[in-house]
Amino acid sequence: MKKLILLLLFSQSIVLSQESIKPYMPLSGSWVLDKSFSDEFNKSNLDEAMWWDFNPAWHGRKPSHFARSNVKVKKGLLRLSAKNLDPKKVSIQDKSRGYDKFSTAIIKSKKKSYYGYYEARAKSMKAAVCNAFWLYDPLVESVKYREGEYSEEIDIFEVFGKANKKENQRAYYAAVHRYQTPYVESMVNKKKYKLENRFTRLEVPFDFYEDFHIYGLLWMPDKLVWYFDGKEVFRRKNDFFKRPLHIIFDAEIMEKWDGLPDREDLPSTFEVDYVRVWRPIN
Repeated sequence: MKKLILLLLFSQSIVLSQESIKPYMPLSGSWVLDKSFSDEFNKSNLDEAMWWDFNPAWHGRKPSHFARSNVKVKKGLLRLSAKNLDPKKVSIQDKSRGYDKFSTAIIKSKKKSYYGYYEARAKSMKAAVCNAFWLYDPLVESVKYREGEYSEEIDIFEVFGKANKKENQRAYYAAVHRYQTPYVESMVNKKKYKLENRFTRLEVPFDFYEDFHIYGLLWMPDKLVWYFDGKEVFRRKNDFFKRPLHIIFDAEIMEKWDGLPDREDLPSTFEVDYVRVWRPIN
């Protein structure tokens, strides 16, 4: 009987602690934590009911590819790593297609999320690899490969922990994209809708790999607002971002944007403490 009482008290304390979690950025009105899209990464493994540890529609950005073995959950953190590839161990398929120099990592929500407040606490890797938290919908194949539609993307943050180019050093980027179909991730996506007030670049006085920081996005029917460590850093009207999107965390090699990482800096790891999503209560 005593064990049952203790178990009930423990269960109640977990519920209360979850309900007491508030957004780092105080929001007006009433909000509720959506547990179906929130993850504290406190389990021994990635929650397979919530996430893919790969991208079903995208192998990766050349000359790297996403490797499931680079996704780990350990000591309350999601760990996404970038590694050098041993040329002797690269498969014939990856070598012929150009995915042959590095392996990186991604997680993608299995379900699409919608309006709300999104928040993550994260620390970048110490390498010239783009670490990102973003939302997007790649569209189904019957739509994406034909003209006449668009694929939307909201970048909550993109940072290089140790950038090669001066303009990317200690730079926080937030942006939106709207790609016109036909559309194929990272390859056929050059035809973009010309959006107003599309992105911001914020230079900070520290390195993103030194410590954790809190990144937030308020996504509402009329506006998009970005927050960095509790301060508003970017705002734009919501003109086209009105469809549910997948939640993404990833590490990517961006050769055109910042060049290739120094092989001596790898392996390196992008760490995420939590992701939380709140919904407004009408």
